[in-house]
Amino acid sequence: MDRRDFTRREFLHKSAIGASALAIGGSSRARAAASKDEVVLGFIGVGGRGTTLLNKVVQIEAVRIGAVCDLKSDRVARAQRVAEKFKPKGYENFREMLEKEKLDGIIVATEVANHAKVVVPVLEAGFHCFSEKPMDATVEKVDQIVKAARKAKGIYQVGFQRRYSENFIKAMERIHSGELGKVTFLAGDWQFAGGVGGWVIDVEMSGGKLVEQACHHMDVMSWVMKDQHPLECVGMAAITVKHVNPPKYTAEDHSSVIFRFPGDVVFTYTHTSYTTQKFCGEKLWVYGEKWGINLSAGELYTPDDKTVKITEASDFYVGTNEQLESFVENVRKGGKEKPRSNAETARAATLMAIMGHAAFHNLATNKFEPRIIKWEDLGTTT
Repeated sequence: MDRRDFTRREFLHKSAIGASALAIGGSSRARAAASKDEVVLGFIGVGGRGTTLLNKVVQIEAVRIGAVCDLKSDRVARAQRVAEKFKPKGYENFREMLEKEKLDGIIVATEVANHAKVVVPVLEAGFHCFSEKPMDATVEKVDQIVKAARKAKGIYQVGFQRRYSENFIKAMERIHSGELGKVTFLAGDWQFAGGVGGWVIDVEMSGGKLVEQACHHMDVMSWVMKDQHPLECVGMAAITVKHVNPPKYTAEDHSSVIFRFPGDVVFTYTHTSYTTQKFCGEKLWVYGEKWGINLSAGELYTPDDKTVKITEASDFYVGTNEQLESFVENVRKGGKEKPRSNAETARAATLMAIMGHAAFHNLATNKFEPRIIKWEDLGTTT
């Protein structure tokens, strides 16, 4: 969805229709698929990322797309073409879709700032839900989702796909087994040759680039630390490229943040747009006492300076197919398994990213200025 055409107020207004009808009898809807051979899914939000996920889901065996929804009619039509063999119904009002369609699960891929507005009603109506990352753009809305997920009859899975990559899973097993000793330091970066436009540069819609993009890496490092959250953070950032008609709260072009986890484990991270292609890529390094793991390369560096290949090298897309297949299979079984990426793990990653953004962008003054932000400063109620 494009913020230039639809504001969040318009989204709420259009989505409010049918809300009272949906609330009646909705809590019993989380269930196993009616047939072991078929899982019926609905999509809410079929823009760029939503269409990417839809193209992947239609290839999963024994899945049927029952309905698609977006505020923009042309996107609804495009999604219907992608899933043409299933003849899905098209909607511009997601509550109407939830009320009318018999679905086993919902995939949500709206803008970040619209996640809670969709996910909470989906969970409250009793549907199994897969939502793209991060959970939302503000602490308050993250808390809303967490509270809804903890009460929900259906599962809530979040699109942190590295949790479903065998590469990362195997590396985490080595780290968490204790065989290598204590984790002492963490480092990462993610460099992009170009920038992103549209709603992503609007902090109110995306939370900022660190939140919308780098939350993936926040999730990985929180995972390294056994899903603990950092205690404090400091950061710096700036805007270096002039945008045409920028939003009031324009996202950073590059940033550098430092987190401190329990046990005095420090994590340094740099996130950059508009750089040379030669610099592009991602780095995720875990340091130990005389050892290290390069998560992106899948390599273990031993105390005697040997390199041990533990997995294949990873990139951004690794784990995407696996996370969708895992969601489908879990829905097929009635949501009996706790997702690897769930409300609790995603909460730590999302709030960590929001914390990092707050450390360099003061929204009260709309200035980029370095600050120390402690976890308690976030004011989370969950």
